[in-house]
Amino acid sequence: MTRKIYVVIAARNEEKCIADTLNSIHQQSYPVDKIFVIANNCTDNTADVAAKNGATVLNMLNNQHMKAGALNFALEKIIPDLQDTDCVLVMDADTKLSNNLVEECLKNFKKNPRAGAVGSIFIGRPTTTLLGQLQLMEFWRYRRQIHRNGDMAFVLSGTASLFLVRTLKEVKNARNNGLLPLSKGSYYDVSSLTEDNEITLSIKKLDFDCPVANVFSETDVMDEFKKLKNQRVRWYQGALVNLKNFGTSLPWHMRWIYWKQQIGLLVSLIMFSLICLVLIMTQIFFGGIIITWIWLIPLVVLVLERTSTVWELGWKSRFIAITIIPEQIYSILLLLIYGIALKNFLINKKGQWGNT
Repeated sequence: MTRKIYVVIAARNEEKCIADTLNSIHQQSYPVDKIFVIANNCTDNTADVAAKNGATVLNMLNNQHMKAGALNFALEKIIPDLQDTDCVLVMDADTKLSNNLVEECLKNFKKNPRAGAVGSIFIGRPTTTLLGQLQLMEFWRYRRQIHRNGDMAFVLSGTASLFLVRTLKEVKNARNNGLLPLSKGSYYDVSSLTEDNEITLSIKKLDFDCPVANVFSETDVMDEFKKLKNQRVRWYQGALVNLKNFGTSLPWHMRWIYWKQQIGLLVSLIMFSLICLVLIMTQIFFGGIIITWIWLIPLVVLVLERTSTVWELGWKSRFIAITIIPEQIYSILLLLIYGIALKNFLINKKGQWGNT
């Protein structure tokens, strides 16, 4: 079957990286037909650079709905030109693709007739900071969770996912007919903090599968704490809001998968708080904890697991894993950020979409 492949990229002030992104598309083993870059409220030369590198530029100068609004703007223009069996590759402007990404995603559609969209495995771009390296390791290990989930996406990655046109049409139709919560009128939910998570839930609710191809989309990591905090608060809070909005309309097995993740994070946060309390009380009443050789057993097991799972990333990741402490501090940091997101969710504080 011959399919048209259109690429849609929402870009806001990405003049420094958009050329590399477009070059990774031009190098695909399965050539794409057209590339559309939405210049989304840009104040730099993103549009000019994109045009010079083979993209059709769609200027959007007054977008009030961030990435989701930009994607809807493009999809409304291009979907009428496509057949149900054609595909749209939605990707970020700071992403570089494996050369065989489109080809492998298309193979998944052939293998699984129920597939409505195919995701990629996102990995981090090389970095010189410890905070960035910890994210590289986190992303690398996330692959194992996807494989344990039967190579099905928890979230169709915004870095790069290939959507069947039929799927996008059914999502829009379901929104307009009240079968999906919020944001009637178009493809993506413009009210969601995490539009990729929301459209994944929407597609699965409509009884499509969302497999993940064994290909990589390389994206930026957050080298500054403030950017990391803003990104993860948005991710955590957005996921909670999406699950609340869908409520019991999701099939039971989907509710179990996604709420199990949230319960795991909540239990981890509670356990961390209790451990801190126990340590403080032990210090006050008993003068501290007596450490014996038996503590070495779980420590050695942890070191082996942490190191083996990032071995392929090279000596920097191996060294960080062996030393243990940086990753433990990073895990605690993410738990505390989750606590902020949970608090925002519980008090119904409106979140903010950030360009990360």
